Amino acid sequence: MHYCGVCRSIGRNFGQLSRFGLVNEAAVLSMILSTADGSAGHYSTVRKGCMAHPLHKNVSLCASAAVDYAAAVNVMLVYFKLLDSWHDDRNIASRAGAGAVHRAFRKASKLYPIASDSIYFSMRKLSALEKDRCDSMDEVSEPFASMMSDIFRWKDSDAFASRPDVLDLLGKIGYNAGKWIYLTDAVCDMDSDRKSGSYNVMLLRFGDVYDREYVRFILDTCLCECAEAWERLKEACIKDKADNINILNTVGAADNLFYIGMKDKTDRACGVKEDN
Repeated sequence: MHYCGVCRSIGRNFGQLSRFGLVNEAAVLSMILSTADGSAGHYSTVRKGCMAHPLHKNVSLCASAAVDYAAAVNVMLVYFKLLDSWHDDRNIASRAGAGAVHRAFRKASKLYPIASDSIYFSMRKLSALEKDRCDSMDEVSEPFASMMSDIFRWKDSDAFASRPDVLDLLGKIGYNAGKWIYLTDAVCDMDSDRKSGSYNVMLLRFGDVYDREYVRFILDTCLCECAEAWERLKEACIKDKADNINILNTVGAADNLFYIGMKDKTDRACGVKEDN
């Protein structure tokens, strides 16, 4: 529901072309913030087909502040990822894609300037570290982790202005999820980056054979920190709404992500499970 809801919000607010760059992080952001601000308890849904699946009707969320914010973040992340690809690899398709969504990016940046600035400066710092061939996993993952922490804290909104405890928990979830995303992607991209010569911190740090146990320890630590903050966030925000079916569905989806989906990807990345 959140994935489709964010996608529809992108089309509604930023144009249909921007919907083709939907990333999973935006759906996760929508789930977490909807739980934290309470909107998950009273959202409405719609069942419709879409451009990607015109014959199959999916249930998606209708507009809410959290969903619309996640949609804008998605637009900004995609824009900067395309620019980064163009600057690093001179990929013409990425340059064309960035140009195509530039208008949507400008609109999203005006709506959420704090998030836009955080993404801009974090991506610049990350790009500089990668160009310098940084071989420190902690150092190179820090900009992306800090960016995700800022995004999850929703600094463009005063939704949690009176709840510093909630803000801290959101930041902790975002930071550790961001570090996990960056490092897991690096592990999964080792073969392709080795062939293309693209930057990969795992190749620089370990060479062709990386220390699976060490990397797994770092990834598992990130997951534990995410899960601990998520459990505390649920206790702080939904303890008196646990019988609301909408909240149960949203919380269940997030539980599956933290306790099954991300763990399963960690296992596969570190060779514990084989891909089918």
